[in-house]
Parts: sequence; structure tokens; C-alpha cells
Amino acid sequence: MTRSLLLVTLGPVQGFIAQARRTRDLWYGSHLLSELSRAAARALVAQGAQLIFPALAAGDPELTRCDEPVRANGRPPQAIPNKLLALTPDGADPAVIARATRDEVTRFWRTGIAARVRQRCAGLISPNIDDVWREQVETFLEFTAAWAPADNFVEARRKVAQAVDGRKLLRDFTAWEWQRGAVPNSSLDGARKTVLRLPDARDKALATTYRIGDGENLDAIGLIKRAGGDPDQFVPVVNVAVADWAAYAREIAAKEMEELAEAAREIGLSRVSRDLPCARPFRFDASIFFPDRWPAVFKEQDLNGEQDLNGDPQEWGETWVRPVLRRAKEPFPYVAFLVADGDRVGRALDTLDSPEKLQTFSKQLAEFAGEARDIVEQRHRGALIYSGGDDVLAILPVPQAVACADALRRGFADAMAKTGVPAGDRPTLSVGIGIGHVMEGMGDLLDLARDAEREAKKERNALAVIVDRRSGDRRVWRASWNSDPASRLREDAELLAGPLSSRKVYEIAAVLRRLPLAEAVDGDAEWRALLAGEVKRALARAGEGSLTPAEVGLDLPKSYRECREAVEQWVNRVLLARVLEMAKPGASRAQEER
Repeated sequence: MTRSLLLVTLGPVQGFIAQARRTRDLWYGSHLLSELSRAAARALVAQGAQLIFPALAAGDPELTRCDEPVRANGRPPQAIPNKLLALTPDGADPAVIARATRDEVTRFWRTGIAARVRQRCAGLISPNIDDVWREQVETFLEFTAAWAPADNFVEARRKVAQAVDGRKLLRDFTAWEWQRGAVPNSSLDGARKTVLRLPDARDKALATTYRIGDGENLDAIGLIKRAGGDPDQFVPVVNVAVADWAAYAREIAAKEMEELAEAAREIGLSRVSRDLPCARPFRFDASIFFPDRWPAVFKEQDLNGEQDLNGDPQEWGETWVRPVLRRAKEPFPYVAFLVADGDRVGRALDTLDSPEKLQTFSKQLAEFAGEARDIVEQRHRGALIYSGGDDVLAILPVPQAVACADALRRGFADAMAKTGVPAGDRPTLSVGIGIGHVMEGMGDLLDLARDAEREAKKERNALAVIVDRRSGDRRVWRASWNSDPASRLREDAELLAGPLSSRKVYEIAAVLRRLPLAEAVDGDAEWRALLAGEVKRALARAGEGSLTPAEVGLDLPKSYRECREAVEQWVNRVLLARVLEMAKPGASRAQEER
């Protein structure tokens, strides 16, 4: 018997990760899938298989389980992809290896993950629901495997990929055997019944620790995501959103920030213990920097305030937070979610005709994943949710988002240059950034970033940004990385700080709304001349600095359709640059931005 090429995939993936209401749900969902994949990798190596993807050999420390964001050596664990490719030992039966791997992953999930959370959260879980818990846990994991003789490596890889893709088209629909009657479904996805007690019967300390509100219900999987890690490990979204501002406040209002931190410590405001640049300026829940959140923060965290302030959130905020806001102005209440994905990775893999070449490719992806963490967390004050090869999901302060995206695509290009893939076939990186209000739901912010990623993928090797304001204004802008969009936005910001008033930009946006769509007009040249004339008149208007389209980076093509698209893209680009400037600490902005 020859060696076989074995492909193992684990799921669910994107949908499972996206079902999140808090940062800890998002991070632990991704971490959990990586640990399940790590368990599969350990099982394969233990049976003598040669791992190709990821390229880990027996004894590699990255095969060791990791329950924390970082290992004992201070380094984050390598994210393990949910697709594992391996060569079985000569003479071994691949079906036996696949089944043993499945059994080991299932055992690890059932006893190493789920059982620990159930024991830890006994005061939250309804009694006498063993069968419901077991059924929800047992039906969660999706394990798929396919194998083929490895004599022809390229052909074998094609066959196993086709087999797995075909199996995934078939869905298992099994009715729930164990139900709980008239209890709510999970608040995360509504797919399963809650396993929690009624709110007044829950262990109050545990509910506070895991931030489970009275109106929230979690099934077994949702509870495992919420309580799988140490709550202090996670940096709340709002702390990431205001990270630049908090660092700025530390500089210009150091005394007030120290006094606020001491007051927060005294009342027991939720702490952030993770040692990341985004958390260092203020190690407590940064929601407290938004006055309209003071009552909610006190209620959610069961804070009593101080006796001399009558435990009143408003008085506490006015006493300790307001002095900081007077010096540093209120932070910009928006946050950026970034999603990046490699372009044409499959085509690049097709050029690799040996396990050794594929292992080289895998190692470069792993190195990029490590660099992506450094780029996001150390250089741009963000929080990395996951970086699994060519996939990146991160949360960033708005002022850092575009520069971070640019650094990621440069790092990815450097990594791909070392893979041995011919220059014309190397994958590029498309990046989507969704900018939304920090109080929007986690799912909505993720959807915004996913929408931006899809927009970038229309062109590939591109950046797309969607800004969704609470005022109802939604702007979409896309540009190829070849056009250096980061530099272009900086130039637009300089124009807005100088001769280009935002009033002119809004005036041109109003012209676009008044003129008909390209599909609805006859006489293309006349409409194009009308639009171009209005744009030129608005830019040249005296009293605010006379400008030409060329001076503001606006080309006006010869057809009405193209001209209209160019002007719309320019408006969105310049208004995006305006948002990025408004988000900078200490920047002046109108009150209606809240």
C-alpha cells in the first residue's frame, strides 16, 4: 500500500465565529476552532502522519494545547487552519487514521472544553438538563475527511479537495431529540434552546463575571464561547475604539486620568488585564468615557459608586470622568473592524507540485500570521481576533485602520515572495474596513466589515472602506492597492485642512443627487458637460479657495456614466478622509457626530 494524501476539515467556521455579542465571544470562537484543529494536528502526528498544511512536525511546541491568548513564553500560539493536509505513513489505512483523528478531536471537545465550562458555570445552568447539554455539544462539531493515493501529488490534492467540497454540499438535518419546552432560544443565533436558569435563579457573581444580562439567553455552545476563557483576557471593543484617544488623554490630562483610574479601582469597574498597547492607557472599561453610558455601566456591572456621591452614576461621572473630557474632548464614538483575505490562493497552490513546496508555502503563511499580530496589536493599537494564514480579522481605532491595512498587505506581499510561487501567480491581499458606531451590535459591525471585504474582492488586491454613520449616511469607497490609497487619503486630509472646504464636497454630492442616473438619460455628452461644469464651478467658488478638479485628485472621464462614477467615488473618498481626521484625538467635530 502506498502513502495517501489525507485532507481533514473542521467546522463550522465563519458563521460560528460571527455569532457574537461581546469581544470574548468573538475571540474565543476563533480560538476554539484553532484549538480543535490543533487537536486534530496532534492526533495526525501521533499516528505517524506527515503534516503538510500546517507544516508542523512531531515535537513542535505549536502542537501543544494553549488555553490563553499567549503561551508561557509570552508568544501567542500559532493559529491552526481548519483544513489540515497530511501524508499517511506507508502502508497505513487512511480511513483508520481519519476515524481516530475524529474520535480524538471529539473527545477533546467533549471533555477538554465543554465539560470544563459546564463545571465552571454550574450556577448558571439549569438543573436536570444533561440530555439537552449532551445533544447540543455532540451535534456541534463538523468533521470531514477525504483521502487519495499520493503517487501523483497534484492530482491527489485535487481529488481530496473535490471530495470534501462535495460532502459539504450535503447537509445533515436531524430533529432535536431533547427539548426544554417553553424556554427561549439562544440570543446569539436562535438555533438552540437556552441552557441557562431563569435570570433571578442565576448565580449573580457568575453572571456578572461573564457579562450575561438578565435578558440574554445562551445555549451550550454560546455559553462555552462566553465562558471558555478568562474574562480578564479580553479587551472590550470600546477600549480598542478609544485607544488612540486614551493615549492622548494620558499626555494632556495625566493627573485627571490617574485620579479617574483610582476612582474606577475603588468602585470595582471592570478591569482589562491583557497587556496590549490598546489597553495600557486605561485599564478599565472605557465605556465610562461616554457620559450617556454611565447609568448602563453601573447597572451592568452592579456598581454602587461611592457613598459620598450617593452611588449616583451621574455624580460619579461628573466628578471623575468629566475633568478628563474637559481637557481631551470626548472620544470619537466609532470603531473599525478589518477583514483581510488572500486573493487567488487556490491558483497559487496549483503551481506547487510537491509536499515540500506546499510546506514552504504553509510556513510563510504562518510567519505572516505572526507578523499580522505584531502589525495590528503592537504598531496600530488594535486587537487581533484571528490571523489564520491569509485570513485576518481585527478591531482597530479608526485613525489607525487604513495604515494598518496598508502594512498588512505589504507584509503579505513580502511573505508570498518567499513561497516559490511565480510572480504572476502570487496571491495578493484584499482588505475590507467597516467603520461603525461603537455601540452597534457586534454582528452588525462584523457584517459591515464583511460587506467591505466583498467590495474589495470585486477588484482584488484592493482596499474597500464602508463608513456607516448613525445619522444614516453610508459611504462606500474602493481603490486598488496599486493606486496607493493610504497616501491618497492623507493628501485629501491635507486638502480638507487647507483650501478644500467640506461644504464644497457636500455641494457636489448634492449635485449628484439632483442629476439622473446614467441609465435614465439620452444625450450622454450634454449630461456629462452639465455634471463636469457643476463640479468645476463648485470647486472654483471664490471665498473658500479656488481649486480645479486636478488639484483635488478628481478625473472627469468623457462619458456621463464614467464621469458620474468618478465624482461619486471622489465624494466618498474625501468624506472618508474627513471621518479619519475627525477620529483623531483632540480633533474638532460637530456635536451631532454622537
